[in-house]
Amino acid sequence: MVVGRALWFGNLVVGVSDLDAAAEQFRSVGLDVLDGGRHVQFGTANRVIPFGRSYLELLAVVDRAVAETTWFGRSLLAHLARREGLVRWSLRSHRLDAVAASLGLAIERRSRTTPGGRLLQWRAAGLELSLEHAWLPFFVEWPDGDFPGGQPATHEVAVGDIAWMALTPGDGDRLARWLCGAVVPLRHVPGEPGLTACGIGLDGGRELVVSSGPDHRLAVEVR
Repeated sequence: MVVGRALWFGNLVVGVSDLDAAAEQFRSVGLDVLDGGRHVQFGTANRVIPFGRSYLELLAVVDRAVAETTWFGRSLLAHLARREGLVRWSLRSHRLDAVAASLGLAIERRSRTTPGGRLLQWRAAGLELSLEHAWLPFFVEWPDGDFPGGQPATHEVAVGDIAWMALTPGDGDRLARWLCGAVVPLRHVPGEPGLTACGIGLDGGRELVVSSGPDHRLAVEVR
C-alpha cells in the first residue's frame, strides 16, 4: 500500500469558455497567468497559475471539431455546457508506479508543447475515471524541471498554496481508497457529486476563492 506522504496536491483544472477572459479575472486580483500551450490531439489549450508545489490550470476548447472526436475534449465540452469552474483535480507523486498498482490503474504518457517550443512530458494514471467522476483525483508524475507549478511567476500578491477544495463525493469509501492515506485539505459539502470550489491562501490572512457563480460562469473572489 502506498503511504500518504507519497502523494500531494498536483493541480486543479478550471474549465473555462474563454482563456483570455478567465486569465484576466485572475490577473485582476494580482496573480500571474502563464500561457501553457496546446493539447493539439484533444483540441484544447491551457493557461497556468503556479504556486510552487501545485498550480491552477485554466483549460478551454480551442478546436471544437477535434475536441468532439476525443473523450478528453467531449468531457470538457459537456461540462462547459452546464457551467464553468472546477472540472477535475490531481495528486502528484514520485511513486506513480506504486500508486497505480495499488489501485489497478494503467499508466499513460502525456505531453504538450509550450508556446516557446519546449516539449513537456509527464505520466498519468486514472485520468479517464476522473473525467467520469470529477470527485476522484487522477495521478501525475512530473520531472521536477517540467512541473508547471514550479515555473517562475511574478504574482503581485504573496500567494500560498491550495488551502482547501470543496467537493461532493459520489462514494466516500471509494474516495478514501483513492487517496491512499494522503492528507489532503478536502471539504465535503452536500449536493450533486463533483467539485464545488477551492481556496488559495493570500497575504494578510486573505484567500482567493474560485467557484462557479450563480450565472454558471467562473467566479474569482478575494475574501
